[in-house]
Amino acid sequence: MTDLVRTPSRTAGSVGARWCWTFGLVWTGVWMAQLTPFQFVLPLQIAAATTPGTDVDWLTGVVDFGAVSGISALCMALGLPAAGALSDRTHGPFGRRRPWIAIGVIVFAAALVMLAGQRSVVGIAVWWCIAMLGFSAVTAALTALIKDRVPHRQRGTVAGVMSMAQAVGLIVGLGSVAVLTLTAHVAYPLLAVLLCVCAAPFVLSSRTEPAAPRRQVVVDRNAPTTRQLLRVHDFRWAMIGRVTVNLGNALATSLLIFFIQFDLGLADPNSALLSMTVAYIASVLSVSVLCGWLSDGVGRRKPFIVASAAVQATAAVILMCSDTVMSAVAAIAVIGAGYGCYMGVDQALGADVLPDAENSGKELGIMNVALTVPPAVSPLLGAGLVAVFAGSFDVLFAVSGVLIVAGGLAVLRVRSVR
Repeated sequence: MTDLVRTPSRTAGSVGARWCWTFGLVWTGVWMAQLTPFQFVLPLQIAAATTPGTDVDWLTGVVDFGAVSGISALCMALGLPAAGALSDRTHGPFGRRRPWIAIGVIVFAAALVMLAGQRSVVGIAVWWCIAMLGFSAVTAALTALIKDRVPHRQRGTVAGVMSMAQAVGLIVGLGSVAVLTLTAHVAYPLLAVLLCVCAAPFVLSSRTEPAAPRRQVVVDRNAPTTRQLLRVHDFRWAMIGRVTVNLGNALATSLLIFFIQFDLGLADPNSALLSMTVAYIASVLSVSVLCGWLSDGVGRRKPFIVASAAVQATAAVILMCSDTVMSAVAAIAVIGAGYGCYMGVDQALGADVLPDAENSGKELGIMNVALTVPPAVSPLLGAGLVAVFAGSFDVLFAVSGVLIVAGGLAVLRVRSVR
């Protein structure tokens, strides 16, 4: 099977500035609560739960972190399509998606609070996996709203808002934890509170999503299965492109603190990592909404995605040649610009290629596995590459660049989107 009958979207008129603002705010809270632990708090907490060793034992810590991330990736791979499918079949005065956003936020926040008291790797893994199930429910419902509520002509702009929120959430979360030198006992509850505060305006507003009558969510026994969706030409190639670009980007960025410490040879890598993070986020912020808006204006997605892949691959080459902090910061800034452009357009492309609007939650949930799972497994894969090649990061960055290029070229195979 190469095609499925497309069910038209139910989107009506344009979404207003208030809708976009609250949509961006809830995404800011979600990314803050997910990326800050993943990038900073969780690795340190796992390291504290193991016995410190010699200078080369960093690899053991990365493997432990990668194992926890890998298990959580499996939870997300199952949770995203399941939460999306459940939201497709939800009805009531609060719509199809808002109840699942609320449920996901509550589960996510509660799990973060419980993480604060964990001192064993097993305990950390259990509660992080529960947190990622809550994260899956929120993100599946939020991304489905792009298909439900946002007309085609605005999807690039809204995708850009989502990308900008990722950058803002990361810098606010990391900045708060790093500047205030918060321990896990304080950082996790703070992130839980901020998540709830950011989500409240969107969840509680009646303008977010109209009521969903029962007739709108009748179970469709002919709805495509995951296997059938992956046999749809455009859906399959959009998934391949998303997996490879996100995995390549994650490989280039997930082990930066170890690259700084053990390849560049800095005894205190925290300040350099903060500089790289600021450079990355500034680049993402400067291009994400602009590229999304431009793609809406010209009615094309592919040129932006291919260009973003070329920019990121170039940055991977710069990283391979870097022997100073300044050159590495410049490379990360270039990667941020490329990824900001990619994220500002790719979510719109994903919504455009969905074959069935009635099951958009499930379908986007499956597609978002390609967005969230690669970063979760990248520390383990990256550590393996570095270990196999005697501690060299050059191969890691080379593989990153090849994957990103392959992902950009894969999008050219999509037929229904220009």
